[in-house]
Amino acid sequence: MRSVSRASTTTAVADGRRGRHKAMTRSAATNGAAATESGDGRSRLYCGLDFGTSSARLALVDDDGRLVRSHARGYEAPDSKTGMTAPWLRAMWELLEALDEDERGRMDAVAVDGTSGTVIIVDAENGEALCAPYMYNDTFPDESARIRGIRNGPGKDSTESASSAACKLSRWFYVDGAQSGDKSRATLLHHADWLAYQLHGRMGVSDFNNSLKLGFDPAPGVEAFPKWLRDAEFGYMLPSEVLAPGASFGRVRSDVADRLACSPSCEVIAGTTDSVAAFVASQAMDVGECATSLGSTLALKLISDARVDDLSAGVYSHRLNGRWLVGGASNLGGWILRRFFSNDELEKLSARIDEDGIEPTEDYFEGVMLGFGVSVDEAASMVESSRPNDDAQFVANLLGSIANVEARCYERMRELGASSGARKVFTAGGGARNATWSAMRSSAMGGIPVVRSERDEAAYGAALLARQGRKGLDSYVPT
Repeated sequence: MRSVSRASTTTAVADGRRGRHKAMTRSAATNGAAATESGDGRSRLYCGLDFGTSSARLALVDDDGRLVRSHARGYEAPDSKTGMTAPWLRAMWELLEALDEDERGRMDAVAVDGTSGTVIIVDAENGEALCAPYMYNDTFPDESARIRGIRNGPGKDSTESASSAACKLSRWFYVDGAQSGDKSRATLLHHADWLAYQLHGRMGVSDFNNSLKLGFDPAPGVEAFPKWLRDAEFGYMLPSEVLAPGASFGRVRSDVADRLACSPSCEVIAGTTDSVAAFVASQAMDVGECATSLGSTLALKLISDARVDDLSAGVYSHRLNGRWLVGGASNLGGWILRRFFSNDELEKLSARIDEDGIEPTEDYFEGVMLGFGVSVDEAASMVESSRPNDDAQFVANLLGSIANVEARCYERMRELGASSGARKVFTAGGGARNATWSAMRSSAMGGIPVVRSERDEAAYGAALLARQGRKGLDSYVPT
């Protein structure tokens, strides 16, 4: 199985549920050129759907990748038995049906992103949830030990994390679903998988990125779940097909086309996780280009020709467009700034830092890189114990300290084997608006460009993937 290339859009067909794949290719000439215009010569449209923790968002782009429409829907309260499945589904239909008739008529592809740690156990025959979804922040330490025993291999594996999709699969099979009678029809779908299934109707398909922490290995020549996982008692519940982001799941179901009044040739394109979709939205595309999300926490991704996986360092790699997206995160971030200052105060103090030429005088987190397993209170206490009297100096120290963490993280990725260090950083999240911070971060990384992403919405990134896949392009970046 090959990822999307210049010449073809690729789909994978699994040999049963054992993760062995062969490729079927469709010519970009038929997939791309024919999709460029609607019957009246106007641009086709490509839809991205992002499902976050509190709301869902839709983005619609045209043939040139320009944003045509973006809107959001909050979720209703979860059901006591099926949890968030009904609110997610309702939000998806509301978003799609809120498009005007012309937009739906010109919609030629749709891709969905979601949180890979959120999974649903469903009936493989009808897609109905067999229990409430396991959410991204649900943890099952006992299942971590069970998975470790089943794997029985050296070192650590991402499937052993107590919040992993594999632990949630084990939890249902051995505990929550143990009394459910016939379990043979049960299968696992990730958050995005289940929502995409509602559109295309093909059970058991997923994508490289969502399946990564379920244990899927996207390496060329492998592209399969490991044997120990396939051979586990619950191995039959793994996704039976795993496709590269941007490959086609197939056309929308006929009843979906009727409901939305969209073209029956509209395709559902394999999506990705929410964090990778946000990376796509930044339009970073070359080796050495990075995207940093400066939200409450610090999330980093670097494009590399070489794969890097080091669980002890908190580094792992997604496969995207034939390259590796080396990533990691630190729980240092904007929350520590907001612990002490409001946004308005930070803006005024940052201006003072610029005007007075204030430089950081302390590195509060010297040596810290990815991870940083301390609580908010512990980290706040660390910095408050040496807080200077001048608030502007304190802010400079905080901004400079987090900038140093970011610089060390990217350098660590290079040391671990990434084919390049950071050469340019696109920034998303609330901290991206702080020009003072951007200058400090650039300085900490040796003067490389640090720029604010023009767009950072995951839904926009999913829409770019839908466009790339439907048009048979070799890049998600509009030219």
